[in-house]
Amino acid sequence: MFGFFPSLRCLRAFLAVCQLESISQASVDLNLSQSAVTQAIARLEQDLDCQLFERRSKGSYLTEVGNILKNYTDVLFVNMEEALRECMSARADPGAGAARRMSRRITNSQIIALISIKDSGSFLQAARRVGVAQPTIHRTARALECNLGVQLFSNTARGSAVNELAYRLANRLQLMVRELEGAYERIEAQKLRERGRILVGGLLLAGSGFLASAISAFSIAHPDVNVDIATASYDVLLEKLRAGSIDFIVGMVKSPPPADDVVEEILAPDPYIVVARKGHPLDGKYDISSADLACYEWVMPGQLTARRTVFEQLFANTTPAPHTGIETYSLTILLLLLAESDRMTVLTESQILLDQSLGHNLSKIDYKMPPLDAHIGVTTRKYWTPSEIQGTFLDFLRHGPMTDRLLARVAGGGARGSG
Repeated sequence: MFGFFPSLRCLRAFLAVCQLESISQASVDLNLSQSAVTQAIARLEQDLDCQLFERRSKGSYLTEVGNILKNYTDVLFVNMEEALRECMSARADPGAGAARRMSRRITNSQIIALISIKDSGSFLQAARRVGVAQPTIHRTARALECNLGVQLFSNTARGSAVNELAYRLANRLQLMVRELEGAYERIEAQKLRERGRILVGGLLLAGSGFLASAISAFSIAHPDVNVDIATASYDVLLEKLRAGSIDFIVGMVKSPPPADDVVEEILAPDPYIVVARKGHPLDGKYDISSADLACYEWVMPGQLTARRTVFEQLFANTTPAPHTGIETYSLTILLLLLAESDRMTVLTESQILLDQSLGHNLSKIDYKMPPLDAHIGVTTRKYWTPSEIQGTFLDFLRHGPMTDRLLARVAGGGARGSG
């Protein structure tokens, strides 16, 4: 679930030594033995494979990489306390300093349990995801609920799931932990090693080929960076983006974005086109009318998609409208349905380019589409600062081979026929 999520107990010990510049004084401040504090620091240093402190006779002082970890850890606990304060404000008597005290007691397992239940929708699925017994995750989650003094879970037909309060808390904690991974990436870069994760969301139809092309080129140049891909509808990916489960969404932009905490960057125009199989009766024809198009069965875009709007505009004044017996969000199923019949649909220029890579079974039908701006782009969180690795991946999206091909194709007016 997390690429770098060290023990919060170890991070608290690390910060205490940072502030007091002494393991012995930190042990007194934390009410722990010196050996416990020493072991906590040693565990962090082992996880990061580097020295965090220079030990001298007068104390322990941060190294350069130690300073990197401290900066991220400071932000981690500030954000955690804010998230807990917001959650605990729902109590009848929140109590002064309750959020700060709770931030010192919350554990990694409690955070992982809450996020897993939020993402999975039930205690049972969360336990399977984490790899523990259901009673274990149930006890951990209920202990967090008891310590916070607020209700976090409600009963549903599928069992217990997070309520709205817990959903917001889980999202904030998930984003907080994801941002901590930046410390690991920067420390690895300091050691002239490239490590880290790219978490990218790809829309089910729009942008699949565009994204695959960028990932392929990026992975060749940066083989030690893991790329995790989530594919889903826009609404699902938007929630994942805002919660920190993914770093960006690649696909057709909404323009303007549907939420005020995300921003869009346009990468290239991606006009809509009418598509059918090679050798279709309308393939290679000119002066095609909407009535001609309506003579064939159409595979419908999903509800509330931009392609659905284009379809409706296309046949707004056509009687009778075409037969539409199939609706799908799956690009693979869509391409097969088109290749094996005379069915038609609305796609984009980038998707016909993807078809070329997969065997070149489709043709662009020569029909002037209704005017509707369409652009492929990347959506990110507002005020998000990408790490060096994330910034490099964005550059591959901006200047990758598929971007260049799409820009050249659109500049040339697109290709007729087989594309």
